[in-house]
Amino acid sequence: MELICARPPVSSYNFMRYLCASLVKKSKVIIDLDSITPCIYKFKQSNEQLKFMFEDIEFRTGIDNIVSNDISEGINNLQTFGIVGKLNPKYEKLVIYLSTEEADEILTECSQEVKDAMMQLALRF
Repeated sequence: MELICARPPVSSYNFMRYLCASLVKKSKVIIDLDSITPCIYKFKQSNEQLKFMFEDIEFRTGIDNIVSNDISEGINNLQTFGIVGKLNPKYEKLVIYLSTEEADEILTECSQEVKDAMMQLALRF
């Protein structure tokens, strides 16, 4: 029985932090902003055993798009704290401003299962 008041194992904010750290570890620091949500959604769909990581992330799918307010909010929070930035003029690209050491520090916060999953997800970008 799931508790309704329980905190999700991975919050949407931490999910995005772990993803950014994993991307830095894979030397991918400039990402197409429009590809983030669809890529995460496809990863979720193909990894049923990792559904616990997505409890705090809601996706809405349309005919030709996939959106998530939780992912967008996570990116905005990361931007507020200076972890990521968006390139001008159209803000199409997301730039990750983490060093390898900072990425390592962030990834020590999560379990090995989450870390391995994030590394697999980072390879899809």
